[in-house]
Amino acid sequence: MASLETIRANRSEGIGSSDTKRIMDGDWHRLYMEKVGETEPEDLSGVFRVQLGIYTETFHLDWLERKYACQIERPMQRFYAPDYPVMFAHLDGVHVGKGVPVETKHTSSDARLRDKAVYYMPQLQHVLSITGHDYMLFSIIAGNSEPEWCEVAANLEYQAELRELIKSFWWHVEQRVPPEIIPTATLKAVERVGATTPIDGLKPYDMTGNNEWANYAQDYIDCMAAAALFADAKDGLKKMMPADASECTGHGITIKRDKRGALRFGA
Repeated sequence: MASLETIRANRSEGIGSSDTKRIMDGDWHRLYMEKVGETEPEDLSGVFRVQLGIYTETFHLDWLERKYACQIERPMQRFYAPDYPVMFAHLDGVHVGKGVPVETKHTSSDARLRDKAVYYMPQLQHVLSITGHDYMLFSIIAGNSEPEWCEVAANLEYQAELRELIKSFWWHVEQRVPPEIIPTATLKAVERVGATTPIDGLKPYDMTGNNEWANYAQDYIDCMAAAALFADAKDGLKKMMPADASECTGHGITIKRDKRGALRFGA
């Protein structure tokens, strides 16, 4: 059996998960040139962050097994979409107990798990579209922090839109027609759909069209300056309390010191 590195290296026959990210990023022309063999894929052997992710992948999965007391298989094969085999994926791992794919990334130290899940959403939904699972596990090592994972739900609307974009791109490859015009507006629209994907059961909501939200939001904005002034005045009055004062009164304000020494405003 060919090594996983060999299997991963041969990407010209279809669209892999990382290709899907490039399609969503608008990198159509370069990707097209690679797929038709007119340009060699970028040599990433000298890119430290890429190689770091490769070398830490096994350790990453090992640590997840230890941290979450689970077993993660490392499949040595390529998975194809049963109804559209142009789409394929390599899985970093499969959680044996849950039976779902596991994807790992080594990221910068300031990365947030949820943000990275959104960033890699094209790859994650590509995998879910191929495997047909309702969700998958996504984990990052942020710098040298301990790995953590989240559950990324399948977004069927996003997957459908993504597949149409993949088919559109692959038409150019099959017909040997360079993609001169990139559907930027469509890519942005699909990206917005992807951002609504539930992660650990939670997803963002756009409240722009909600009038009640708008009213409260305006009140909040209008009161921000007054609230800051109120907080500064309250802090200033407390600082003026002498250390031996049981209470201070004046100009309509009374501050009392309770038995624990806490200062409280009262009548």
